[in-house]
Parts: sequence; structure tokens; C-alpha cells
Amino acid sequence: MHALEHLPVPGFLVFENYDVIQMSDTAKATFGKKVANILDVIDHGSRTKLSRFLCPSMAGIKVELNFCMPQGIGLFDVYHRWRTTEVGDTIGFLACVPRQSDLEEVLHSVARLEQHLISRESVQRPRELQDGIWNHIDQSIHTIEELLGIFHGDLIEVGKGIYAELILKELDSLRTLIQEHAGVPL
Repeated sequence: MHALEHLPVPGFLVFENYDVIQMSDTAKATFGKKVANILDVIDHGSRTKLSRFLCPSMAGIKVELNFCMPQGIGLFDVYHRWRTTEVGDTIGFLACVPRQSDLEEVLHSVARLEQHLISRESVQRPRELQDGIWNHIDQSIHTIEELLGIFHGDLIEVGKGIYAELILKELDSLRTLIQEHAGVPL
């Protein structure tokens, strides 16, 4: 049994071309499949960064990469070390530590609100009370959009614009859901 199996975070043993030799059980569970090449689970926006920083000459440097997971894009800090085997192959040991971000929390909050709205769909309320609730939710969505607009430029500058776009997409989805279920033009 390889030490990789004991990692509590997703881990990979890869060749220099990123072909996967072995992956931890945690990696299989996180990415929902056995991965042939690490590029199979790297978001397209992170591929250049991966090829620039995830290499033997940059060993030991933490690299922040976006991974594609069954539930969406996940941000990970990737720690890596490299060694050359007796036969001359260069092998990398990668440990992928999930990052928690405030933006991720906002996405989860929007998703929870959306689920809450769906679950309350069957509750009958007087029409004027329903309209007041939907208008309040619409105003909250508008406020979140305005606040995100303040940070959007800064997020793009630091390479995190994708998160702002994801939040805006979720807010649009929520607004569409409200229009469909409440009959309120927003």
C-alpha cells in the first residue's frame, strides 16, 4: 500500500506529462471518477497556470488551481514534489487541499435559498403576502448584485472573476425561478 492511500485530501502520483500513475481514494471520491491525466479534471482557465507552475523546477511552490468536480468548479491549493526514478522517469507527488472562500459560501447560500423557495412552493399564502415576500427576495437579489459589482473588477484582477460570474449566474437562475413560480414580473 502506497502512502498516497492515507492522504485525507485528494492526492495524485503523476508523470511529468500529468498522466496519473495512482490517485488516492479521496481523489476518486472528490472527482467522481478515476482520472487518466490530471488535465482531465483541471478547469480550462487553470491549465496555463498548471503547465507553468506544476513542474519539477517549481517543486515546493503552492499552486492555486480550479478543478472540475461533479458539483461544479472547486478551488484547491496544490502542493507538489518531484523526483526522478532509477529508470529516469520524473514523477510528481501532488496533494490537493480544498480552499474555502467567501464566494463559495455565497454560492451555497443562494443554492440554499433556491431550495428553500422550491420547498415552500406548496405552502399556500394570501396573494398580497406572497407578492411582498417575492418583492423582498427580488430586492435582496438586486442588493447582492450591486455588492458583487463593487468587487467584480478586483476579482478579475486577481484571477477570481469566474466566481463573480458564477454568483451572477446563480442569481439569474434564482430570479428566473421566482418569475416562474411566483408570477411576479421582476
